[in-house]
Amino acid sequence: MLNTLSILLPIFGLIAAGFISRKTGVLGPTAASELNRYVVWLALPALLFDIMAHSHWQALFLPAFINVYLLGTGIIFLMILVWRLSQGKHLADASVDGVAAAYSNTGYVGFPLLFLVFGASSQVPTTIASIIVVCILFSIAIMLIETGLQAEKALHLRIKSVLSAVFRNPLVVSSIAGVIVAASGLSIPDSVETFLHLLSDSASPCALVSLGLFLASSRSAMPNNSDNEKRVAWVLTFTKLAIQPLLVAALAFWVFDMDRTLAMMAVLLAALPTGTGPFMLAEFYQRDAFITAQTIMFSTVISLLTLTLLLNML
Repeated sequence: MLNTLSILLPIFGLIAAGFISRKTGVLGPTAASELNRYVVWLALPALLFDIMAHSHWQALFLPAFINVYLLGTGIIFLMILVWRLSQGKHLADASVDGVAAAYSNTGYVGFPLLFLVFGASSQVPTTIASIIVVCILFSIAIMLIETGLQAEKALHLRIKSVLSAVFRNPLVVSSIAGVIVAASGLSIPDSVETFLHLLSDSASPCALVSLGLFLASSRSAMPNNSDNEKRVAWVLTFTKLAIQPLLVAALAFWVFDMDRTLAMMAVLLAALPTGTGPFMLAEFYQRDAFITAQTIMFSTVISLLTLTLLLNML
């Protein structure tokens, strides 16, 4: 439990730093959105490009693991999407909530935690999980959000607008550019590498500080239905920390013929708390980010217990 706490504590610290900075007036009311814009337009694209450009695709070809984690992530996303749409939510908001329930914090928690448990052999599966949630899940969510925002247009205009918006999105463009560089075999100059690392290393810390800033601002400005939104956040948290790892465990141990160690890695990755990705999406598209912010906070706090229990079981 102490090892898990040592990995999760910096996350709490960065969220708290943002929260305190806003409450004390060190950072102003627009700091959360401006810092998030920096992450979405600069830091996260640099991280996505760097991941994709340096991915060794032959080493990443683990079909059973890919199938299990992709299915586990996709089913959870679709399940929450349908549930929120049935409650009358806009497609854009339902998509963000779906991401919040399926998006594991592989970067900030997954890599150090799995390295602690499984050693260097965990790096490839964790990279695969990161690509699935950060690139594939993000891209699908962006397409659905853009579809919802363009819903009033004629079908051919809607398709044109959606495709245009998707391929102008910095997160999609950076991922595609990284794949092209990896496929071409081009080497990136050292100065460019340093530039990318400086930017990408700031993505998670800045997103967590932005989350703390948002939580501090939203507490005093929430509408009367905030109790209902908190209940939704609890449902998303339960889905993330309990249903998703159970689903992945069922797929890994009973559906696909997986190596036992890989199966345990998949389950542990699925059990990670929600990362900051859905919050960045909500802020970028100017959707209500309260549910997402609460889900990230709740899942991060509770995962200290759930991850400790899961590690003891594994």
